Amino acid sequence: MKFYIVKKAQQLEAIPANKELLQRYKNNHYSYVNVVSACNKEDALKRLNTEQKHSKKRLIIGANIAVISLILIICTIN
Repeated sequence: MKFYIVKKAQQLEAIPANKELLQRYKNNHYSYVNVVSACNKEDALKRLNTEQKHSKKRLIIGANIAVISLILIICTIN
């Protein structure tokens, strides 16, 4: 079964691939992201391979590196 992935703010939703349903979501300020084939809604969200998932990981890793660097700088100054 095909699902449309739509997004509002940072929330992702999987809806059945129906043009009328997609239009209703767009009228509610959702934006179209992608279409995927999956068994159910949860599976559709798991199959979505977007940069959003990767950008969160990169942001967390970058923040951790920055914190560790600051701690090391403070320790070397003292």
